[in-house]
Amino acid sequence: MRRGGLRSGAPAADISGVEQRRRYAAAGWLPAAPALTGAAGGTSPLAADLLLLLAAVLTAGVLWRRGRRVCRGLRGWTLLAVAVVVGVLSHALAQWLWPGPSGVLLAPARLLVPLPALLLALAGVLTLPSGAALRRAGGRLLTGTALFGSATVVLGQVLVVGPALHGDGSPPVSRLALELSCGATAVLLTAVLVVVTVSAGPRRTSGALLLAAAGAEATAHGLAVVGAQRDVPGLAVLVPAAQLAALLLLSLAARRDPGRAAVTRRTGPGLAGQLLPHLVMAAAVLLYAGAALLGAAPTGVAALAASAAVVLTAVHRVLSARHEARVATRLRSSEAYFRSLVRASTDAVLILDPDLTVTWAPPSLAGGPALTGAPLPDAVHPDDAAAVRDWLTGAAPTGLRTFRLPGGTGSWRVLEAGVTDLRDDADVRALVLHCRDVTARLHREGELRSLAFTDPLTGLPNRAAQTAALTARLAQPAPAAGGGLLVLELCGLREAQADAGRDVGEVALTEVARRLRATVRGDDQVARVGTELFGVLAEGADDELDRLAARCLSAIEQPLVTELGLLDLTAVVGLVPLTAGLTAADAVDRAELAVADARTAGPGAVRRWRLELGAARDRREALRRDLVGARERGELSVVWQPVVALADSRVTGVEALLRWQHPTLGEVLPEEFLPVAEQAGLVLDLQRWVFAETTRDALTLPEVEGPLTLAVNVSVRHLAAGTLVGDVGAALRASGLPAQRLQIEITESALLTEGAAADAVAADVAALRLMGVRVALDDLGRGWAALPQLARVPVDVVKLDPGFLARIDRDAVVRALCESVVRLADGLGMDVVAEGIESTSQLAAVQAAGCTAAQGFLLARPLPLPALRTLLVDNAGLLWPGLAGRVGAR
Repeated sequence: MRRGGLRSGAPAADISGVEQRRRYAAAGWLPAAPALTGAAGGTSPLAADLLLLLAAVLTAGVLWRRGRRVCRGLRGWTLLAVAVVVGVLSHALAQWLWPGPSGVLLAPARLLVPLPALLLALAGVLTLPSGAALRRAGGRLLTGTALFGSATVVLGQVLVVGPALHGDGSPPVSRLALELSCGATAVLLTAVLVVVTVSAGPRRTSGALLLAAAGAEATAHGLAVVGAQRDVPGLAVLVPAAQLAALLLLSLAARRDPGRAAVTRRTGPGLAGQLLPHLVMAAAVLLYAGAALLGAAPTGVAALAASAAVVLTAVHRVLSARHEARVATRLRSSEAYFRSLVRASTDAVLILDPDLTVTWAPPSLAGGPALTGAPLPDAVHPDDAAAVRDWLTGAAPTGLRTFRLPGGTGSWRVLEAGVTDLRDDADVRALVLHCRDVTARLHREGELRSLAFTDPLTGLPNRAAQTAALTARLAQPAPAAGGGLLVLELCGLREAQADAGRDVGEVALTEVARRLRATVRGDDQVARVGTELFGVLAEGADDELDRLAARCLSAIEQPLVTELGLLDLTAVVGLVPLTAGLTAADAVDRAELAVADARTAGPGAVRRWRLELGAARDRREALRRDLVGARERGELSVVWQPVVALADSRVTGVEALLRWQHPTLGEVLPEEFLPVAEQAGLVLDLQRWVFAETTRDALTLPEVEGPLTLAVNVSVRHLAAGTLVGDVGAALRASGLPAQRLQIEITESALLTEGAAADAVAADVAALRLMGVRVALDDLGRGWAALPQLARVPVDVVKLDPGFLARIDRDAVVRALCESVVRLADGLGMDVVAEGIESTSQLAAVQAAGCTAAQGFLLARPLPLPALRTLLVDNAGLLWPGLAGRVGAR
């Protein structure tokens, strides 16, 4: 084993080219001994014998070493190495017992001495392939090798036995020995052919070299026999050269053998296994027919072998024909199978030659047969031709492309194709397009896109479509991004639907959509972006947008004729100019703010977006964000405003008012942050905290001719949640405040609900009153709509709205209404409290109207708890104009 990094047992194919050439050169100098036949026969010079002896020993070493690497046990090359050694010994024995070049046929034992070496070589050759490989070979291997053996016997008889025995009266024993020797050589050659036939991959080269070595040794043996018997010195000279060639080829065969592990499975005999028997057979027939020219008639064995060869040729041809028929049948079946699959597949395959000419198109493709022979760029839609040509003429076309091909009815079919470049494949040399007909899919996608971007009622684009158009408009360069977005909100549609039904509302929406589409210009987009909202994406300067808004309002306000009569609608408009840098989301947000501003202005109003609208919205967002955790941070507090009885000017109760001291915005009034808390879902937690704080602190207030009443406002959301009664009860139990001292104030809007919500409010009010809690109706006078509900939901106290009382001192109608409310409340057993008293004239007016109590800045501003305690203690509960100022100054 060589050093230098080569692994022991590595196959010859893994050795570098330089190392292989060095080893082959060394092996070429290994003269071979008669390894397969045992002895060369005849006499040779002493120097040749010594050289052959040395070469035989070296060859045996090479075979033994290789056999230990690629074989297991005493088999294959290892057994061939033993055969070489046995051949050397038998040759030496023959030279010692029968010295001299003559008398070969007179010494039959000398011909039989090489037989042990031949048998060992035969065993070694047959153990080179695996048993599984021999079993897979089948009947064709059997007949082919038998044919080769028969033809080899014919050649031996014609070339060796016939010339050696021609005209000679040799005894039968000599003839038999010569026949056995030639027969054994033929069997060995046949065994080597088996190795060649069943080998595959790198081992096929080793088998070919082994067959050449066996042929060279057989040639040497024949030359030795014929040359010695016929006394032809020239032939005897060629024997050592043939033996040297045999040993060289044997060494090369061993070195090139990669072993069984490197051999792939074969499915049948190779080309050598198919052709070599017939070539040898042809040579045997020619030589047999021309045997007379060699000076000897063919022997009986040659005739028998030639007859067997002819029969085996016929048998081999029959087996080959049957095998070819089976293979052809399988090929036809496989071809039909895959052709049917290709024809039935929804994915078509187009095969193009390097010039992009269609060489095959499936019948399943519409117009497929007509494509064959035509360049694909010329067959596709003219608009797709350049793209298809550029795609397929690239160095390595990849990816998916769509193109259109003519359909069967004059239409165009859309194909989505991927490409496999097989132009470098020697078996194909074409571009293979894998095509899928996506016409139906694109049609469905178009329908889905239409559904996704179209309002089904009016047929106008919907919000998503207008957002996409708005995004595309704003993405254009600054000069082209002008124009504006108008959002129109219908007024009166909801009431019309409530009165006339949903169908009338749909008819009205459809008619409004038609009118708007007829009012705007052709390049303007009208879309339905909400239940009662329409959007107009318009071109033009600011003054043109104002005129467009006016025209749209005029179109909407024209009476609509329905089955139930005329329907009058109006709208409000929010207008946003489109400026550079504006995003679609920002534009829509600004339009909604402008619509909300127009809604507060009333029907028919048009409002542009202003920075103030954004600032107000941003403030609400900041309040909503910062309100979370404000109580934990200590930013919320409760202030107390006294309620004074007008009869004796004494404080009879207090109203708890929530305050928020924002760290950056300063004091935020409840009128601002409570609606935000309701929208954010925080009002219930705030209300429960107020209940807990105020009921606990109310117990610490000093008594003024009796306990003071605590009034706490509740939100409409709290009433709607259905937890008010439980929350009030929990606060009273936790603080120990008597229920009679607590007054819950609900707003006028709480009594305006209908259905189940109204019943729930009535039940909660009744439950609170049964607990002993007083219930007050707050802010009466904003709309007077709650007065009829007092009979259904009785309360204990009515509090008049400050806005209603602002003109009581100078408006006789207001005074008359106030007096009416007082008389109504007195008749129902309710107290009346006047809120927001800020002047002495107002105080005198409400006192004259018969109100039982009042509160307001004139009497006292909302006070912290310590200041309230001081006020109550220092003045013994008396509070009248002027006293509150002195208290606040301390």
